[in-house]
Amino acid sequence: MGYAIPHPILSASSRYMIDTLGFEKHMRQVRKRRGSKIPQSWYRRPYFYSLKIEKEKMRLNGESIRFPSFVEKKDYEFEIVGMHLEPIKTSSLQEAIAHVRENMLFCIMNDASCRDFQADDMALPLSVAASKGIADKSFGSSWALGKHLPIDGNGVFYFGMSLSVNGSERCKTTFDSIYFFDPETGEKKNWSFAEVIAWMGKMNQGFEKYDLLGSGTVGNGCIAENEDHPWLTSGDVVEMRADGLGELINAVKVFKAPHPRIK
Repeated sequence: MGYAIPHPILSASSRYMIDTLGFEKHMRQVRKRRGSKIPQSWYRRPYFYSLKIEKEKMRLNGESIRFPSFVEKKDYEFEIVGMHLEPIKTSSLQEAIAHVRENMLFCIMNDASCRDFQADDMALPLSVAASKGIADKSFGSSWALGKHLPIDGNGVFYFGMSLSVNGSERCKTTFDSIYFFDPETGEKKNWSFAEVIAWMGKMNQGFEKYDLLGSGTVGNGCIAENEDHPWLTSGDVVEMRADGLGELINAVKVFKAPHPRIK
């Protein structure tokens, strides 16, 4: 079941988002390009950054996503995002799964990133939130309650996803690729929406009504994973599709802005 405009995110009172690093393939490929490996701690707990998105940087399907001219490494990131329709704070996975099914709306999200500035952030001990707020974020105009999407007993969605740039396909995957095996224990795990909610509850933290929760980027869902693709330039068209959630299509627009001169 889709939800038409007025868009739920644009009409919500909160634009606070926690965005996780949920997909092992994305982590592995990005770190391989940097000459490093996934830290073992990632297999024990979900990681995330948090950001309050400026309303004027929230774009919809068919609109341009904007980058300042000082950004050299312009990237897309293919994700699914959920919006809480009710507050939740629980350490119970079963309660979290029920919340995902009954009290969360989901859509496609392009978590547009500025990789040159993100590299500066990652050299410091806090988070990447500063660079994540530079460019626009875009959201698909078709939404669905969790219970209207294919979901397994662990609270993990399973639906097809694909991404293309300028008509050329770059990613074809399924959301349940979020499953992974812990290299130390061999245990099959996932950092799905439900698992993240339950882990946050164990850490004595919860979510308010209308807060957003991002899935993290799917494997092959960004340029930073694949050295064969150039960074985005003005006029490039990024198309993201997910079964049951429609499409998110955005052209890239670069606007003139003075360089902040971070060296």
